[in-house]
This record gives sequence, structure tokens and C-alpha cells, in this order.
Amino acid sequence: MKKSNIFAYIELSKLAEGLRISDSAEQPKDQLKSQAAYFNIIEPKYFSEDLMPEWENILGATKRLGAKINEEGRIVSNAVTNTIENMSDAECRVLVERVNAVYDKLKREFES
Repeated sequence: MKKSNIFAYIELSKLAEGLRISDSAEQPKDQLKSQAAYFNIIEPKYFSEDLMPEWENILGATKRLGAKINEEGRIVSNAVTNTIENMSDAECRVLVERVNAVYDKLKREFES
């Protein structure tokens, strides 16, 4: 089995760390919005065959609403930020848990 790329491991570890700051006063939605760029940077192709579908599913959930467009037709918020902004707190918590679960599996891949 092909292991995930080291790029996925490094970047996902940064994302997971940003979301795991337990002593932060930030709500999950704010944490996700502050880390939103990682969802555009970490592509599924960097993951092993086992983890790729999980990451693709997470990306689909973070981009489902598409970009926010103003009256003049200009993009005012990218797809990830717009989708996260419109998620409930419960949905944000679930997304954080899913990201952390993929990270834990990815970490085990590199430790074995």
C-alpha cells in the first residue's frame, strides 16, 4: 500500500494543531475559519488510497455551498469560508472531529 505524502502529513498536522487548541476561547467555527486555507492547500492526491476518500469527503463538506458572490458578481468569500460561515456549531464540531480522525490515521501511517 502506498503511504500518504509527507506534504499531507506536515500540512494536516498544522491544521489539526490549529483546531486542537483546547484552551482557546475560540469556538469551532472561528477555529475552522482561521484554518480554512488548509482545505484549499491539502489535495486528496497526497493521501494514501485508504485516506483519500475520507479527505475528499471532508473537502466536499467544506466547499458544498460554493463561493459567496456579491450583487456585482464579485467573489466576497471563497467556498470554504462561505460554507463554514453557514455551518451550525454542531456541524463545525463534527468537522473538527473528522479532520482530527484523519490526522490520527495519517500519523499512524507514518509511525508504522
